[in-house]
Amino acid sequence: MELQVRKDVCIGCGLCAESCPQHAISVQWGQAQIDQRKCDHCGLCLDVCPQGAIVELVPISKEELAATLTGLKDKADNLIARIEKLTKQCITDNVQRGKTA
Repeated sequence: MELQVRKDVCIGCGLCAESCPQHAISVQWGQAQIDQRKCDHCGLCLDVCPQGAIVELVPISKEELAATLTGLKDKADNLIARIEKLTKQCITDNVQRGKTA
């Protein structure tokens, strides 16, 4: 695992640097920088960043990623099917009651 600062999101407020017990974070040129050699991955910076600019990078194999994506796609397809079913049921119920959309 590695912590990384998203440069496009960081506002350079310094809260992460203040919270880091290992002094692994500094703010340079308005951007937080993490010294990976000092960082012990405690996650305090993740909790205090108001922008969510610090993210965890977790190595994952292509197979794990593919399985995760397949699972998410299946869940999304299931949700879409349920929404469509509920929508049709609402339309049918309204028509039976004499209402129109």
